[in-house]
Formats: sequence, structure tokens, C-alpha cells
Amino acid sequence: MARELLISALLSEVRIAVLEEGRLFELWVDEPERERLVGNIYVGRVKKIVQGLNAAFLDIGLPQDAFLHFSDVVESLEGLDAAEEDADSKAADAKVAAPPRPVRATKANGRNREYPTFWTRRSGRVTIPLEPQQRLIVQVMRDAYAEKGVRVTTHVTIPGHYFVLAPFDTGIGVSHKIGDEEERRRLRRLVRQLLPAEYGCIVRTAAQGQDTETLQRELRWLLQEWNQIEQQARKARPPQLLRREPPLYIEAVREFLAPELQRILVDSRPIYREIRQYLQRIVPQELHKLELYTDKEPLFDRFGIEAEVERLYQRRVPLPGGGSIVIDHTEAMVVIDVNAGRGMYDASQELNALRTNLEAAREIARQVRLRDIGGIVLVDFIDLQQERHRQQVYEELKRELARDRAKTVVYPMTHLGMLPFTRQRIGRSIVEKLSEPCPTCQGSGRLYVAAVLLNSIERWLRNFRTHSREWRLRLVVHPRIARQLCAGILSRRLRLMLRYRVWLHVAPDPNMPADQFRMISLRRNRDVTQEYRS
Repeated sequence: MARELLISALLSEVRIAVLEEGRLFELWVDEPERERLVGNIYVGRVKKIVQGLNAAFLDIGLPQDAFLHFSDVVESLEGLDAAEEDADSKAADAKVAAPPRPVRATKANGRNREYPTFWTRRSGRVTIPLEPQQRLIVQVMRDAYAEKGVRVTTHVTIPGHYFVLAPFDTGIGVSHKIGDEEERRRLRRLVRQLLPAEYGCIVRTAAQGQDTETLQRELRWLLQEWNQIEQQARKARPPQLLRREPPLYIEAVREFLAPELQRILVDSRPIYREIRQYLQRIVPQELHKLELYTDKEPLFDRFGIEAEVERLYQRRVPLPGGGSIVIDHTEAMVVIDVNAGRGMYDASQELNALRTNLEAAREIARQVRLRDIGGIVLVDFIDLQQERHRQQVYEELKRELARDRAKTVVYPMTHLGMLPFTRQRIGRSIVEKLSEPCPTCQGSGRLYVAAVLLNSIERWLRNFRTHSREWRLRLVVHPRIARQLCAGILSRRLRLMLRYRVWLHVAPDPNMPADQFRMISLRRNRDVTQEYRS
């Protein structure tokens, strides 16, 4: 399946669109004014152990304590405090502590020391060697959302393009998508030759067919990266950040760079140079896929993505046959309702319902990827009388969701037409990232965060500059937005004027909705907002 990666940058936002056969299937957005945490590695300290939740809470330097479930504690737990005590007893005069030694989790054995316990099907009741004030190396695996803090794991990994290094594991896994047994054996032998015995590794699909030198180069680089983290951890006073995950666009290139990716189109020179350096270091043979977009027309407008992005905030999504799906977010889950609308193909009501349900299954799989919906999703399909038709809809949804990078589990449809599935939650959905509770309706509706409107204004100016020779404008916005535009010596307004070579007079209007703006041409003395909207 042919893919394209489009990367567009504004002053405070980077958006990444993934196109499959020319159609938008994934959208990655850097959250305005919010740092990405998933993938970051910290040395933290255990603050509290709650046996009733089978979890511990760690201080890693964030406003809210991190959540560590016992199932996310590796069998070989990196106990820094225990290691330092051991080093001090053997070499009291040493200036630098010896490398930490693993503290093994063991089955309950009746010792007097009260460690927390955790039950698993494989091992039964297992004792987890965690204590208050213990120092741990952890990695953020899920961002904070709603009232929950970040979730962390001691299964620390360093991802690369061909491999994922797992310093605290010992197994070597090979992607299931590599079906050739001879190739799987070759990759395993290669990893065992280079990897220290106490390290683990996952071989990614991209490694298939690559030459030994290329694979060795990345594996050495990953080991070097981990050695630097380890050195920092020995000297660090928790809580402290040890490694920051690369920017979102580097992660996107790393995840999607495969034979089916035809090109990477970037409209920012700094980002273009950074991606080029990354490709030169990891996969120089793929440099020909990287292109700098320099046309006057905005990149997302050129490919019709802006209109798709606007529809992401709508509850109702139309289907090709006249039906629709309605997406609603609740506190615990996302509920999707399938409506037949006026789409009538056959005289049989059962066949009409089946056809609409199949269309809905394909669109639902696309929408959950686009909107980055995670957790429990409950779909109310149109009722079907025949079991084979219910099974057909189930198989269609399962097949479409299999293309998703996030883990999904789909359950069969009930006689009532209800079909639940779960999707791995890594962070907040697109709607949660780019909107906030409305202060007027006390959260019963949503209001775009100011940064979203400011980015919309910038996209308007970019389009205006492409199609017009005028340079004097009056911008009418809500006073809250006006304050953010004009704040500081090097204000957002000044930077926009310099970048797009326009004179921008900001006119606060308390009657203006906080999520809208108007542009007035001072030369023509009329509203030109719609005229130059993307």
C-alpha cells in the first residue's frame, strides 16, 4: 500500500499527515504549549505503594506522581539504591559507584520482609521487590489524560529503525511480519553476536533483507545510547530526566519508513535538515524519499488535508451510501452509533443494513486512527437478523483495525448489534489535545484552546499571502485571544507580521466568539475572511 508522509510546521505547531493511497489515515499533532512525555526515560523515587491497586506511585519530577503497575515491573528490576549499598561495602574509597546490579523478583518465600505481591497466571503469586524511597529507572509508556497521571514502566526500551533495544530484558524477539524462517534465523544470529548476554532486543520488520553492516551500525548506536543513560543514572539525584524522546517528526519517520513509503514531504527547512541528518546516520539509502516543499500554496491545502482536519471535530461523519456514524465521548468510553440515513440499495432491509454496517466498519477503523481514540469503544451497528451477516461485519472491522499500529482487540457482535473493541491508549485523543472545557457551559461542551485559533489565523495569513498583494489587515478577535497575540516584546502578532509581510491591526471584540476570527481588508474596507480561508 503506497504511503506518503507530509510534515507541516507553524510557529508553535507541527502536524504530520499519513496518507494511504492518497487518503488521510493518520494525523499526528504536537500539543500546543505542552511537552511530549511518552518515551522519556527518568530516574525516579518510589513515593507510595498501594497494594489494593497493585501499583506504586513514583516521583519523576512532574506535577503529578507517575503510576507504575506491578505488571509493568520487569523480572530483573534495576534497584539503584541496592546497587550503591553493595558497591560501598566492597569499595568504600571508590569515587564512582559500581554499575547497578539487578534485584530479581521472586516468588513469595515466607521471608519477614514485606514486599508487595502480584498474582499472575504463569507464576502465581509473585513478590515485587519495591520499597518506598527506592530509586528506579522508568520510561513513560502512556501520557496523562483526564485526572490520571502518566503511566511508567521499568521495561525500558530504546527504539531504532531496525531494532528496539531492551536493556533490562534478555530475550530476542523477531517481528511476526517477517515470515521467512531463514531470514529470522539470520537476524537472530546477528543480534546474538553483537548484543551482550544480559541485554534483550526486538528485531523490527524494517530489518528484513538489510545487509549486516547497516544492522550492526544501528545496534552499536543503540548500545552507545544506553551506556550514556546508564552513566547519567549512576550520578543522578532523583527525580531527573535521563533521555528525552526525539521530536514527533523524527518518531514519525522512524515508524513509517518502509518500502511502501514513497516520499516524505516537509515544508520547513530546519525540520528538513534534521530529518536529513537522521536518515544519513541510519538509512542513507532512503534519502531520495525526502523532499523539501517550497510551493506558495500551503502543503496541507495542496493535498486537501485541511478540510479533512476540520471534520475531525464533528460528531457526525457521513458514509458513502448516505448513512452516517455519530461519535460521542463519555468519561469511561467512546460510543459510536451507526445510522442508515436515506441510503437504500436493495429492496431487502437486511441487505441495506449489512451494506451500511460494512461501510461504517471501514470508516470507524479510519476515524479511530485519525482521532487517536483509545480505551473502550462501543459500536451500535444497525440490527442484523442473520448470524453470518453479523460475523461478516465483525470480520470487516477486525481486518480494517489490523492495519492500525496501536494494539486493538475486537469482540464479536451481539444479537442487539452492539460490538465492543479496545484500542491501546498512549495519550490524549486529537479532540482532547486541541480543545478544552468551555468556561461558559461548565464543561458540557468544548472550546478550542487559544493556540488552535492562533494557528488557524496563521494558516489564513499564509493562504492570503499566496493569493493577494494587499498588506494591511484588521484582525477582529475575542479579547482573550487579542491579549495572547500581543503579549510580550516579541509578540505573536509581530512574528506573524514579519513572517508574512503584512501590517496586522488587532481589534478586540467581546462579542466575537472565542473560537472564531474575522479579517478586514483596510484597502477595500470589507470582510475577506471567507475569501482567503483554506
